[in-house]
Amino acid sequence: MYHFGNRLKELRQEKNLTQADVANAIGTSQRNIGRWENNENEPGASFVIKLANFFEVSSDYLLEITDDFSLTSKKLLQKETLSQNEYKLIEKYRKLSTTEKQLIDQTISTLNSK
Repeated sequence: MYHFGNRLKELRQEKNLTQADVANAIGTSQRNIGRWENNENEPGASFVIKLANFFEVSSDYLLEITDDFSLTSKKLLQKETLSQNEYKLIEKYRKLSTTEKQLIDQTISTLNSK
């Protein structure tokens, strides 16, 4: 079931941002962000575009049309800056909970310090 607000809240929390931070970045009120996150209202097309650009995701991802999180990542892959395996790891990482992501981050930090 489609819930724009769930995806918006997830993206905001992943970046440790407040509703006010997002509102200021895209030129709207914190109240609007709250309404959107609570699925009380939906943003117009111009704000969907601003949100997608701000979070560096595709509007399709933001609108839950796809789980492919970012057109930017596809462009990076095409430029061969990411391998197919790296791209798949990023996709998997994005689906983890905040706690699981923290565990992965700690594990990577530990491995890199060796």
